[in-house]
Amino acid sequence: MFNNKSVSQNFMQQAPPDRNTSEEERFQDDYYSYLESPENTPRYKPTVCFLNDAFPEESFSLLDLGCGNAALCKYLPERCDYLGIDHSELAIERCLKLFPQRKFVAADLSVKLAQMVEQNQKFDAIVMAGLLFHSTDKNTLEKKDDQEIIEFCLQKLVSDRGYLVIIVPFCYGNHPNHTLFARAELLQKLVNSMVEKAQGSMVYGNISLLTGLDERVRGQKTTPDWFVADSNADYANIYVGTYMAAWTFISSLKPEIGPYS
Repeated sequence: MFNNKSVSQNFMQQAPPDRNTSEEERFQDDYYSYLESPENTPRYKPTVCFLNDAFPEESFSLLDLGCGNAALCKYLPERCDYLGIDHSELAIERCLKLFPQRKFVAADLSVKLAQMVEQNQKFDAIVMAGLLFHSTDKNTLEKKDDQEIIEFCLQKLVSDRGYLVIIVPFCYGNHPNHTLFARAELLQKLVNSMVEKAQGSMVYGNISLLTGLDERVRGQKTTPDWFVADSNADYANIYVGTYMAAWTFISSLKPEIGPYS
């Protein structure tokens, strides 16, 4: 499951920047602290607003894949039956301290998702926030197949009334091929194509600017790999940028059930 035949290979024409520290080490410092900042709120709010409208005044289950430091939890209502999964033990330790009322599991996604299917588990919402293009095998660092993950979730784990939420944060600057609009259009076409191949339909889309996040990052001890200080820089690769935005794509196998249908 989740081999390395990635549909996004054409998009990833250049290798991501070298990381001098492991993911576990990055969770020990403030590398990911920007995820919890108020400036990062627009990354999550469109999803929460949609789910509140889709499941008004009733409980719903949510699976947060690659939950990281569980920043999404800050915005979810209490009636949400939440489960966060990440392969980083340090990340899960931090999540349990921050949100002791929520459920978290440290596990490889390939293994855990297959177990859930065997147990016939279903979720009303599956969220992939920042997971697309970044899912790797913890031990081998081999990149996993984004197309297969999307198909697996939509076809086998989303409930009959449920949704797959794909949140794609992306960097941009003033470089001609790296503007907000150029990056947003490229990502929209790519994600729409993957969802269509998984036989899903888009029921909602939103793009949010993470205004002021660049200032927040400048104040961190550790600078994330995506950040460059000069928006006019001739970027070394397609991953870095001064500013950040987030695309929210919400899909379903039954588009007629969407709250805005």
